[in-house]
Amino acid sequence: MERVAALVAFHQRPLPPTSSPHASSSLHPRIVALRSAYSHFCPLFPLLQRPDRMDTMVKVAVPILATTAAAVFLGLFTVGISLTVQPTWLRRWLQKRTPNVLYFKQTEELLVSLTIDDGPHKDITPEILDILKQNDCRATWFIIGNNMDLYPGLVEQIHNEGHEVGNHTMFDVASWRLPLDAFEEQLIEVDRRLSPFYRKDANGNLIKWFRPGHGFYTKELLAIAEAHGYRTALASLFPLDTLFTNQGKQIGEYLLRRMHPGAVILLHDREPQKLQTAEVLRILLPQLRKRGYRVVPLSDLVGLTLS
Repeated sequence: MERVAALVAFHQRPLPPTSSPHASSSLHPRIVALRSAYSHFCPLFPLLQRPDRMDTMVKVAVPILATTAAAVFLGLFTVGISLTVQPTWLRRWLQKRTPNVLYFKQTEELLVSLTIDDGPHKDITPEILDILKQNDCRATWFIIGNNMDLYPGLVEQIHNEGHEVGNHTMFDVASWRLPLDAFEEQLIEVDRRLSPFYRKDANGNLIKWFRPGHGFYTKELLAIAEAHGYRTALASLFPLDTLFTNQGKQIGEYLLRRMHPGAVILLHDREPQKLQTAEVLRILLPQLRKRGYRVVPLSDLVGLTLS
């Protein structure tokens, strides 16, 4: 009982006065010290210690927060619109800025190129091939070397059915994040696997296309690819299909709304988009044929003469 009484008395004792001129005498010295330390790192915090300066705090904080929020929102909104709508001026600017990278072909002819990334896959690629055959379309398939090792027969089928293959590095990783020597090693590894399947021009030279993993590149990556005989291709119509798994109808309609002569379309041949990509193609390809478009590989789009 004596210990309990002593404990109660301890908590009921008056707190010692604080030396801070702006702090309430009811605050414990440790709280005052903590608040003082925090105010050193947060310039707005001292204003909380002075009720008479609350208006000043509001006047300072609100514009700062509002401006920051507006800047972030505007930046995200602009990027979002650019990625989603992919306006004509953006793709033209990109094509002009990097003429050695193909985004689209400037033409009035009703030709578009379908490119398919990340294959092959045993449960997906055959279905896509069947849909392309039904609609008399040819595509450029950007092959991942590791997937080719798993299903080598599918790349041979892609080639035998008149399609084109391109190099999409050995693994599904962001090319720009790789050390340059590691990137070059992956490029060469896939090049060795795909060489028997590359198309040839009239002079017998291999036609070799490269697409960087995850779609971003540096000047150094482009230089290495060019040194190995590759031309880099991205796309002018990229519906961000890797963000979805069951939006085939919406993606197909989006592509039809944004279609233009010389477009390069980008879709994916991989497990998460297994059902989606097939649905997109069933919607897209018949409608393109009705509009008079021909769907061809990249080499045909840019006018390379094939043997």
